Amino acid sequence: MGKLEWMCVDCGFVLGKVLGGELHPAVEGNKLRTQGPNLVVTCPDCGRVKVWYTADPIVRSVYQLTDAVASTAAKAMVRQISAQMNEKR
Repeated sequence: MGKLEWMCVDCGFVLGKVLGGELHPAVEGNKLRTQGPNLVVTCPDCGRVKVWYTADPIVRSVYQLTDAVASTAAKAMVRQISAQMNEKR
């Protein structure tokens, strides 16, 4: 299987190579960070941000479920605290 260049959409800088469905980043350091299961790459040339999404649907589903549960729990806590604060007035 050949290599495919993964490039910045703004300036054409080669951010990495895709080999066998895996990204091999060409940039290092603070230009790479994770966001859940995804890799966020900042182009060192122009500063554009590009995200490499995981291809694993199970991992994506787990993160989406976790995010939904956390969001629902946070809203419920805010409502409960707000109700308690209003009772004390």
